[in-house]
Amino acid sequence: MQKREWDLLFSKYDLRAVLDAQLQAVSDWVVQLDPKRFDLESDEMLAAAIASDLVVSPLEINEEEISVSSKDSKVDVSRDFDRAIFDRSQPFHIDGVEVTYHLPFTGDKTLLECRPNSFTFNPPRAVIARGELRFPYDRPGRDIAGTKQSFTEDLATLKQWLPWVNQQVVEYNSSVESAVRERVVRRRAELERGKQDLNSLGFKVRVEEPQKPSRLKLPREQAEQKREAARNKTRRTFDVALSFAGEDRKYVDEVAEQLRDLGVTVFYDRFEEVALWGSDLSEHLGEVYSKDSRFVVMFLSKAYANKAWPKHEKQHALGRQISTGEQRILPVRFDDTEIPGLPPTLGYLDLRVLSPVKLAELIRQKLDSSES
Repeated sequence: MQKREWDLLFSKYDLRAVLDAQLQAVSDWVVQLDPKRFDLESDEMLAAAIASDLVVSPLEINEEEISVSSKDSKVDVSRDFDRAIFDRSQPFHIDGVEVTYHLPFTGDKTLLECRPNSFTFNPPRAVIARGELRFPYDRPGRDIAGTKQSFTEDLATLKQWLPWVNQQVVEYNSSVESAVRERVVRRRAELERGKQDLNSLGFKVRVEEPQKPSRLKLPREQAEQKREAARNKTRRTFDVALSFAGEDRKYVDEVAEQLRDLGVTVFYDRFEEVALWGSDLSEHLGEVYSKDSRFVVMFLSKAYANKAWPKHEKQHALGRQISTGEQRILPVRFDDTEIPGLPPTLGYLDLRVLSPVKLAELIRQKLDSSES
């Protein structure tokens, strides 16, 4: 068996250099922001939005979805010294079979070409295709079963390298939000100095359109009174409802607790156990996610896409948003899983760069700015 058409993985670029270049691009991203956004959004909100665009998705393989295919093939056995072949300098083909193992993966495809800090001198090989790695093995005769051992060995090598790559990716993702926020703060200062310098010229400063005042953080008591007045006016019970899969509860629980500490009225199932006891959950949750909350924060993940209750909550939230035209859905994501029904143009924040405390503060800002 020859791997003549296989790609040598994790060997083309240096992963550290690639990630460092991504961080160095932070300044360009911040400078390209419309200056008006600095009058409308906080440093935290701007940093979270940019950092979400700069997230690098770790590589994940899905062994549960491995599939196989086969086709007839001409197999070169010129290097098989158990065969009596006169001229081994030329290919000698006999009838055989090619068995291909298809291994789905998610994450940034470029990572498959990047060498991590930790590595061996025996990198894995495979054929890189869209959304999957292919392992084609050609065998003389019909020895299909004999390919499984080869695939098992190649898969083991791949699984040895993935943690090395993903560890660096996780470290990068954990640093990108703070790097962006630092640059946003400096950019805001630069813009303020620019305004002061223009005013110092002694002439009327021309602006394209009137700028709205900055959304300053209100004192807590005043902010809570304003939220309560908005809830009473719209006959809503909750400022925010959290929609999530049980597998992601640990993160969501911290967000819910922090929101409550911030004085935000939040629908979170653990806070509503008495109210939910004995209720028709389908009807009750439908009301919560369609009418009874100002925003619905959707914690998107692979688990979210496959669960019945999150699907139910999503449908009611989407239906209300479509019928009223009012922005209600605030999507955040743990991974890159596509969620059917959500518009691809919907802006999201990425939880790989946000702590629960940071997300809760951004939700509070979004809520208070929407009531301004």
